[in-house]
Amino acid sequence: MKQLKLNNMIKSIIRIGLFTIALICFSNMAIAQKKNNKKAKTTINSKKKKKSSKKSISKKKKPVKKRPLVTTYAIRESNIAKTNDQIVPKTNLLFKKNIIDSIPEKVVTIVSAFKPQLKNAAKIGFVNATAIVDTNSVALSYQVPSQNLSFQYQPIALVPRAIKIDSNSKITRSANFKIGMGNYFNQVIQLEGSYVDLKDQEHHLRLINESIAGAHPIQKWNTIGMIYNGSLTINKNKQLHTQFFVNQSNRYRYGLVPDTTNLPLKNFEQKFTVIGANFSLANKQVSTKPLGYSPILKLNHSHLLGQAKNIAIDLNSPIQYRFNNNIKLHADFNLSYNQYLLTNRPSVQNTIIQLDPSFEINKTQFQLNMGIRPTLANGEFALYPKLELTKQLKDTNYVLQAGWLTSITNNQLIQLIGLNHWISAPTNLPISSIEKKYINIDVTVNKRLNYGFNMALNDYRELPFFNQTKLKNTPIQEGLKFDVLFEKRAIAIELNGDFRYQFSDKLLWKNHFKYIQFNLIRENTQAWGVLPFELNSQFNWLFNKKMQFDASGQFWTGAKTSAGLGNAYQLNNTFVLNAGMQYAISDHWTFWGKGENLLDQQYQRWASYPSLGVQFVAGIQYKFRK
Repeated sequence: MKQLKLNNMIKSIIRIGLFTIALICFSNMAIAQKKNNKKAKTTINSKKKKKSSKKSISKKKKPVKKRPLVTTYAIRESNIAKTNDQIVPKTNLLFKKNIIDSIPEKVVTIVSAFKPQLKNAAKIGFVNATAIVDTNSVALSYQVPSQNLSFQYQPIALVPRAIKIDSNSKITRSANFKIGMGNYFNQVIQLEGSYVDLKDQEHHLRLINESIAGAHPIQKWNTIGMIYNGSLTINKNKQLHTQFFVNQSNRYRYGLVPDTTNLPLKNFEQKFTVIGANFSLANKQVSTKPLGYSPILKLNHSHLLGQAKNIAIDLNSPIQYRFNNNIKLHADFNLSYNQYLLTNRPSVQNTIIQLDPSFEINKTQFQLNMGIRPTLANGEFALYPKLELTKQLKDTNYVLQAGWLTSITNNQLIQLIGLNHWISAPTNLPISSIEKKYINIDVTVNKRLNYGFNMALNDYRELPFFNQTKLKNTPIQEGLKFDVLFEKRAIAIELNGDFRYQFSDKLLWKNHFKYIQFNLIRENTQAWGVLPFELNSQFNWLFNKKMQFDASGQFWTGAKTSAGLGNAYQLNNTFVLNAGMQYAISDHWTFWGKGENLLDQQYQRWASYPSLGVQFVAGIQYKFRK
């Protein structure tokens, strides 16, 4: 029994010893694990402190200055290492990060070798584009080839057409009636109407009657006229533009006639009547065919009562063949026939046949038209040159034009009456010509301002002059007349200028001047009746939708004249100011008015024919549509 108890005691002691040893081992392992955890925490904290210190240092660094076309990228190797950490065991993570943090940042610089530049970029029809300054970004410049800096605008042929309106609301008929009265017994009556038929052919008719009487008993003038314009359809591609006109004006030669004259008015009557028609053939649309033609025929019969009659026929047929967009061949044909019949004298006939072949080259900023003009005038053959050059100067808005050409004119009675109303019928109507050598410069400053200048050397043949007729010691029984003197040859320098400024979409100012100086006159002693200098200025102002104004001014230096056997003298310089306005009372009624010679200038365009003073005329206009 004792031995059994002893054995049990020994087993109990062994169990307690083993348990104590196991407890000590486990406690040592736990202490070791706590120590390891503390070390890991201290390592992580030290890493965070290093990172924060690096960020503070990087903030204190000076910023890198920007350079044109240089891009800088800063790449951290720590960011690269993070991608590698995904495949590295966790036990190596701390070791790798500690090594990476000690390596400085690397910078990769990329420099572009392309340095574009921009120099004087020209807009089509506008001023050069100005550089835009941007202080917040890098200024870049581009080098554009010179052939792309500007482009020449070559418009195609335009054909006027009416706006296509819905058939249900299309205006097929419209009419305007205008009436006005003013001082000097001025009366104006005008009737105008338009009509579109079932074939969409347009018809326009205008009738006008105006009369005025001055302070002198026979200072009277009246006119009555009618004009018709039509657009007739020939086929799907062609249309015929027609015009018929009749006009009769009646004036009385009051020059040098005393106020107390008792002679009948027929002694002083200057009645002129003209009847005519014009026809032109045109394409409805722009033709794509290489061959094109558009003939124009003009017919007119004029009659200066009791003095002369004139019949004229003119045919102008432009023909061109287009090889391509840059090369064209012209073969124009012109025919002019003029029959002049003076009272109680045999008739005079003039015939001109002229060909106008030329070769046209169109390129960027350059155009050349070169050819010859073989002419047969009253059986006499002549060959005239034709040379026209247009060049746009490089990198500018200057367009330079130069030319050398000769023009032939078959003088007509209607043209001479348009220049001087007081002429007596000339004994002959010769053919006139002008050989012109010119240079012209057009400048477009911007979309509002443009101007131009022209200088020409003119060589005239049979140039018409006008000088008053007065026989010594012979009383005036028919009023003062002017003789038409055709100068055999005259050479002159002519200067022309234009100035145009668009203040806004509603206000426009236009100017034109002309100066001519004769250096050679073979037969006459002076250039009778020719104004040495003329200046015309015009304003147009659209005040609002209902009201608009216009004004004009003319200044000229007096022409040279002589009283038959008397000495030559020059008329006074003149400035004439005119103005007008329109006000739309409603959609149908409009009030209008105008004033002429507002400065009350007692001028004489032709010697011994004084003008009227200030003239006012006003009235209303009624219009309706259907």
